[in-house]
Amino acid sequence: MINEHYKFVDGTSFAAPIVSSIVACMLEANPKLTPQQVKRILIETAERVEGVEVDRQGWGVVVPKNAVHAALRLRT
Repeated sequence: MINEHYKFVDGTSFAAPIVSSIVACMLEANPKLTPQQVKRILIETAERVEGVEVDRQGWGVVVPKNAVHAALRLRT
């Protein structure tokens, strides 16, 4: 537990809704993004977590602000 209002959690059941909400923001910023572009942006804008094994973090932690800005840069 982090404090009485928050606790630390991990796993796909928590990651999926967070990533889905970021993708929704990306598509609102740029509705013409393809699924491949969305995936590439999420991977390229993720940040590695120091001290955590790569096997436990995949590409790293998603960074919503960076993902949405990258989506906006691809608008034509």
